[in-house]
Amino acid sequence: MPGMANVPVEPRAAAQAQRMRTHWLRIAPGALALALFLALALGRGVLGAVASPLQGALALALLASIIVQPSALARMRVTQTAAALAGILTVALLLRVWGLRFGLPYFEHPDEWAVAEEALRMLRTGDYTPFSYTYPTLYTYMQVGVAAAHFMWGAGAGLYRSPADIDPVPFYVWARALTAMLGAGAVALTFLAGRMLYGNAAGLLATALIAVMPAVTGDSHYVTTDTPAMFFTLLAFLAIARLTGVAAERTPSDDAPPATAPPILTQAFLAGVGVGLATATKWNAGSLVIALLVAIVFAARRSTRNGHADALDGDVALRRRNLQPLTVNLLTVALSGILLGFTLGVPFWLRDLPRILTDLAGIIAHYRFEGHPGAESDQPALFYWWALTREGTLLAWVCLGGVALAFLRRKPADVLVLAVVVPAVLQLTGVKVVFFRNAMPLLPFLCILAAALVVVAVEWVTERPGETGDRLTGGRASVAFMRRLAGNRTVLLLAATVLLAAEPLAQAIHDEALRARPTTRILAGEWLETRAQDGERIWLEDNTLILVPRLRAVGGEPAVHHDLAWYREQGIRFVVVHLDRETGAAALAAFGEPAARFLRAGERHGPELAIFDTGAPDAAAEPRTPSGATLGAGAIVLEGYRHPGRAQAGGVLSLALFWRAMRPPPLDYTVYVHLVDEAGAKVAQRDVPPLEGRRPTSRWMPGDRVRDDQDLFIPETVPPGTYRLLTGMYDAATMTPINDAGPIDLGVVVVER
Repeated sequence: MPGMANVPVEPRAAAQAQRMRTHWLRIAPGALALALFLALALGRGVLGAVASPLQGALALALLASIIVQPSALARMRVTQTAAALAGILTVALLLRVWGLRFGLPYFEHPDEWAVAEEALRMLRTGDYTPFSYTYPTLYTYMQVGVAAAHFMWGAGAGLYRSPADIDPVPFYVWARALTAMLGAGAVALTFLAGRMLYGNAAGLLATALIAVMPAVTGDSHYVTTDTPAMFFTLLAFLAIARLTGVAAERTPSDDAPPATAPPILTQAFLAGVGVGLATATKWNAGSLVIALLVAIVFAARRSTRNGHADALDGDVALRRRNLQPLTVNLLTVALSGILLGFTLGVPFWLRDLPRILTDLAGIIAHYRFEGHPGAESDQPALFYWWALTREGTLLAWVCLGGVALAFLRRKPADVLVLAVVVPAVLQLTGVKVVFFRNAMPLLPFLCILAAALVVVAVEWVTERPGETGDRLTGGRASVAFMRRLAGNRTVLLLAATVLLAAEPLAQAIHDEALRARPTTRILAGEWLETRAQDGERIWLEDNTLILVPRLRAVGGEPAVHHDLAWYREQGIRFVVVHLDRETGAAALAAFGEPAARFLRAGERHGPELAIFDTGAPDAAAEPRTPSGATLGAGAIVLEGYRHPGRAQAGGVLSLALFWRAMRPPPLDYTVYVHLVDEAGAKVAQRDVPPLEGRRPTSRWMPGDRVRDDQDLFIPETVPPGTYRLLTGMYDAATMTPINDAGPIDLGVVVVER
């Protein structure tokens, strides 16, 4: 009706509608929780394929219904700092979990096994004594917990029945995820440390820088101790900073209210526990003791000054007398904390102290005197500077400027950070072995100092907006705009963040995209899988590929030790060569052009590989001694065999059997090979399914021809002489032979010494 749009809604109706909305909001979490409970209880048995999507949707809906509750919204206080921090942490986490399956099932990082395999061994055997103390044991024990959680997940999925069944590949993904979480946690701790020392702006800037540093994001993908050491070093430093009482002056933009500090002795104890835990993660984190000593001196002076401000005013002697016992008490409590934290991470340290000292001496000798081929430098300081510039050239110079500012300014916060930076740098530059990953615990503190320098520079500019604007514009008409820009602290800080983080972020994205791609090994393995037949033998040089179970790996030594004719005779069609090794182009030239090359070319990780096709003939065309013996009532025919007729005692007799399926065999049979003397006594024996089980006989189809290599080991105890070689098949379940005319005679073999 005309004019009805202007009629106001009745207040009573509006109130009723509001009450209904509040009512439905209040009961929504309970209703959704009930629905989720029913979906979980019914599971796939009732709901079928929709069970998992439905459960996930209900869980998300339940979370949303809790968040939109009026009481929850009232408690949520989203600030600019919180929003910026959430964004940075999201980017940091994404960079650290992107490409987490990097390289698997190959382990491209040389040190992952030291932690991951040790954790698996401990879980499988129940023996928690480490084999070595090259690395402290805290992170290994944490990975034991990850392995146990992974096992329970696998047991629930029907994959595992005992810890011995754990598949290393999915476990490594779980183990790497813990490192990634600690890496993201270290980013958050960097913010807390930067904010505590230099304020919100410095904390956010330092967080943004450490979040995108390529080396830091990359190291978070591996089951190694460097990223965990960075996390626990920052955790300990926060406790040390609280003990010191060093805090940035608060500004109106700082969001969090100041926290009430616990008693000073409690702070010293917690700082000691943090130092102990950090040292239990990686030995070089023990240099945090220096920062702890500096903090104790600061704390004792502050406590003495604050507690006796009136009585001690002007009485230096009395102040010193009160300072000394407090310092001793703080040292004692801190040492107790260190022992507790270290014992939590390395529980057998007192019992195994001789082993620990021996391993530490070995590490020192390795880093200082023996060296590490490919990772040595006579100028370690220049190496680490070069490595830092690769993280970002501008960032490296600003980090250096931040260190210089801290030395020149020497505020308590500067001294405290330098107490971490200086010992760490001297550790790294005092040895000949150089690995940039050893600098992981140092990098957050360099970012904090860089952020402090930027904040000082921005404050200097904003305090002189007129002078700065005139200098930048040279008196042109845009002076007013430049003055406003130079006076805007937030804009300048954002601009500095973009300038400093742009290069590291671009490099980090490039590196993570590279990790997400299949490595050269994965591509080479896929190439072979599509071309090799079940049970086919592939010659692999050492540290090249892991074959799928249906293929057989042979070799291990350099491929050039044999010529093409030898590979053809052995029935080896594909030879995989490691091109990064000094095999020699001339030696490889005899193999001709590779069938495939897998190169890095800046586009992927992994060793450079080549696969050669030797031209080995098909099983039907290979030379052999004819046989014609039948098995399984004619289901299988031994068309022929080949062996050299001579063998050394203690050596191997190469034997190739050529089978042909006439009709599908009903069962999986085992091949036996016997070497017998004149009396028929066995002197050597082999019982292995055809193709080592890679191609069971039950899968043979009529017309299939199979070359089956059944190389026989001749014990050293076999005396020289002439022996007969016999073969056949049997059903391993019943031990029933299936030869139609008894053992098949493969001729004589002369055994020599």
